[in-house]
Amino acid sequence: MSQEPEDISPVDPDLRRAGTINPALHFDPRVHERVLERVFAPSWQLLPVPDPAHIVEPFTLLEGGLNEPLVWVRDGEGERVLSNVCTHRGALLAEGASNGKGLRCAYHGRRFGLDGKMESCPGFEGALDFPRPQDDLAGVELRALGPLRFLSLAPGVDFDRWSGPLRTALTEFEGETFTFAPEASRAYDLDASWAVYCENYLEGFHIPFVHPGLNAGLDFGKYRVEIEGQTVNQLGFGAGDEPCLQREEGLVAEYLWLYPNLMVNVYTWGISVNLVEPTGPGRCRVRYLRWVARPALVETGVGSALDQVELEDQAVVHSVQKGVRSRLYPGGRFSPEHEAGPHHLQRLLAADLLR
Repeated sequence: MSQEPEDISPVDPDLRRAGTINPALHFDPRVHERVLERVFAPSWQLLPVPDPAHIVEPFTLLEGGLNEPLVWVRDGEGERVLSNVCTHRGALLAEGASNGKGLRCAYHGRRFGLDGKMESCPGFEGALDFPRPQDDLAGVELRALGPLRFLSLAPGVDFDRWSGPLRTALTEFEGETFTFAPEASRAYDLDASWAVYCENYLEGFHIPFVHPGLNAGLDFGKYRVEIEGQTVNQLGFGAGDEPCLQREEGLVAEYLWLYPNLMVNVYTWGISVNLVEPTGPGRCRVRYLRWVARPALVETGVGSALDQVELEDQAVVHSVQKGVRSRLYPGGRFSPEHEAGPHHLQRLLAADLLR
């Protein structure tokens, strides 16, 4: 009989002994809500867009999940992310992109500058102990690394510590310019848990069985996994004669995962990103994004047939999502040789859910 949905237990740190986390993680609404608040709300999240085209650009952080209304603004002093909710009665401020010099609530006329400071508030002339600091718009910490921007509503971990392995991986392109490739970017809505998708990404065990094309380009015997803090980095070495990354001889790809839901794949031509957004219990959206630094190398090596690899992975995660709901599935064990990555994810998840 399957475990009760709320029964999330710690995952044994010894990979040789550890069993997988309660399968209810992947489909139960109560567990899903705990994941959103305890895992995603304090996490660092990628802004899944290139440079802003307007001074004021509203967006929703993890639409279908956290559903946090935010606005990305720019002025002469730089860029910042603010709450997009009026501090009077909670109406949304910016309903569309604009080149305005501030934010005005259409409900009662309250105005805010692009720095988030409240500038005027009609009707509050007689209010006592007003304005208060919380009558300004709350700011959200925004950080940049290479061509990527990240934000967090209330960081649960220091950004530099969290992103350290990514910073190291991006030194491959130091001094080079990245260009966002919208024609190669996609979004997929899947009937599968965000965690199922991440677990699949975090092990190379399935590559010989699921990805024949990718497997032909990799020397699977040299495949290596490095775990540091809240990241897992899988190193892929080429089976043939193709351009390599500078970090190590024969290295053709780094598959870097950052907790909880970001994958940055480093190839000789640039980076592809898989951002996995929870949209409901047992559902997720995968944003596939690409930034190119060396256009001449895009069609070469293991980083050249990524659409096919993505579709192969989606077929697998859909199959797993159906299976983990089975009343007869008790949870599994980890392969000590090949599944250190999924084990690390589940240990981090269990620790956050048990806080």
